Amino acid sequence: MAASSAQSHRTVGTTSLSGCIPVPLSSDEIACYEGRYEYWDADTELAWMVRDVSPRHEEPCSRLVALVNDIAKVRGTPISMYGSADLQERDAQGRRLIAVQADQLVYLHCPERPPRVIVVGAFPLPDVVFEVDLTTDVRERKLDLYESWGVPELWVEVPDAAMPSKRRQPGLTIHVLRDGRYMESAQSLAFPTWSAREIHDALNEPWTSTMTMATVRRVGEAMGRLAGTGPENDPLLGAERLAGRREGEARGRAEGREEGHREGLLEERLSTLEGLLATRNIAVAGQLDDETDRIAAMPHEAMLKAALECTNLDDFRRRLCSEG
Repeated sequence: MAASSAQSHRTVGTTSLSGCIPVPLSSDEIACYEGRYEYWDADTELAWMVRDVSPRHEEPCSRLVALVNDIAKVRGTPISMYGSADLQERDAQGRRLIAVQADQLVYLHCPERPPRVIVVGAFPLPDVVFEVDLTTDVRERKLDLYESWGVPELWVEVPDAAMPSKRRQPGLTIHVLRDGRYMESAQSLAFPTWSAREIHDALNEPWTSTMTMATVRRVGEAMGRLAGTGPENDPLLGAERLAGRREGEARGRAEGREEGHREGLLEERLSTLEGLLATRNIAVAGQLDDETDRIAAMPHEAMLKAALECTNLDDFRRRLCSEG
């Protein structure tokens, strides 16, 4: 990106940044700085760092990583996420002009691992940038910057947490790039059918609800249809499904053998009964269909005794009932 473009963003709101404190860092120092910061520019050589660090800020990030990983499994192909990479804009001579750190960078199809520093124009931009505004406000500087760089989607989450300094209502806003400008969208384009409301609710649950899991499955399946992949392509889910099919097939074969054995014994019993009763001039061919359960459960000796002592078919049926 040209220096003139960077200059237009460095002149906006450089005197302060909500929820942050300025720390002097030269261009050489920011090059090897390993801590967390929100924003840095070459004009002021100030790194803006979050003033009030809170675990509540990290929770949505951790939840998003877990949810996206589950979606990736259902889709059948990995989704890469990075929470500590720098996004930097440099001039034609390679000098740093602006540097920011997002809370999460999401790559839907990343052929290689991004470098620690992602230089705009030198490496593909993430498909989604995720920011958590607990005490900070991405609208003051970062939103316009991501827009100028051409980041396709920006998600801004304001958690469900009471903070005295908060100036914004809880919720998640999806900014989608259209014709070079960000427009708010009710749904994500990167994650088809996933709505801002569903994402916010999922990020703020104490644990993953059945409703969220159904949403994760829906989104993953929608993405899989677009990619021509599915859970079978995921190493874990594919192996689990294969093991489940094999177990089901083995159980089915065992149950089939058992059922066949029972049917064979029943046929043998019916044949024995018909033969025995026929020798006593009691015709029963085809008339014992309603008694098969009792005959199958009846002890063999009791069945033979009933056949030898009965006087007719009705008497045989009564003896079956009494034995049952």
